[in-house]
Amino acid sequence: MSTPKTPNHFSEKTRKLWKSIHAEYELEPEAAELLRVALENLDLADKARELLRTEGLVVAGKKHPASDAVKLHDGMFMRALRQLGLDVVQAGPVGRPAGR
Repeated sequence: MSTPKTPNHFSEKTRKLWKSIHAEYELEPEAAELLRVALENLDLADKARELLRTEGLVVAGKKHPASDAVKLHDGMFMRALRQLGLDVVQAGPVGRPAGR
């Protein structure tokens, strides 16, 4: 199965993720669509985080609206990853690192 074309509107970060996930997993069309939605939400969360970095957490004495956007889009990204089964990170070795 060939890798679906990377959506043009993806950032460089999400383009790399799209390609690496498709290289490692053979996704059904429905799963590829869910991955697209997940990565779009990651891009939106990153854009909102950038706004917070440049404009600050408080605007005109109130919480910046981008802080809610970060929470929303990060949550949607993580939910989609969970649905795809991609939220599990391989455990490292148990115990102390060597030399300690």
